[in-house]
Amino acid sequence: MYLNTDTNCFWITGLSAAGKTTLSQMLVEHLRSKGKTVILLDGDELREIFSNKSFTREDRLEITLKYSRLCTILVNQKFNVVIGVIGLFNEVHEWNRQNIPGYIEVFVDVPLEELKTRDPKNLYKKAEKGQIKNVYGVDLYAEYPKNPDVHLLWSPGKSVENTFDDLLNIIFKKIGAEITGA
Repeated sequence: MYLNTDTNCFWITGLSAAGKTTLSQMLVEHLRSKGKTVILLDGDELREIFSNKSFTREDRLEITLKYSRLCTILVNQKFNVVIGVIGLFNEVHEWNRQNIPGYIEVFVDVPLEELKTRDPKNLYKKAEKGQIKNVYGVDLYAEYPKNPDVHLLWSPGKSVENTFDDLLNIIFKKIGAEITGA
């Protein structure tokens, strides 16, 4: 992990409904409360901006690498970036480590059965009925991070606030008080 106390890219990844957007928003609010300049990038919003309507592995890989390059540009311009995106490709994770200054990979690890109970977009339900294709965890293989800087493992009864506290505690240990304000 290449750490930078001035600017970092927090790449928050996991399957759909894992809590990436919620944790990303919480982290952005926390960093801003500590006086940091932060840009929030959300995978759903980015997909709309880039007009990506295809969900094949190849198309997902191509668009995820665009997100990575965008993060690189922003961090190089001294912006902290928090990005919540599925982006489950080992080659992307490796590219990010080599090319994004201050890259911090956060893996939100939630069992598929729990995700199916959440399923706010009904993706898992539709995929299991054959109504849609290319859904990670159903008919598309997810390449989970091999060595994330932060591995947030879901457990029954754990609140999002507790998970966020875990995230901050791990980041604090790895980066120090400068970035988290702890």
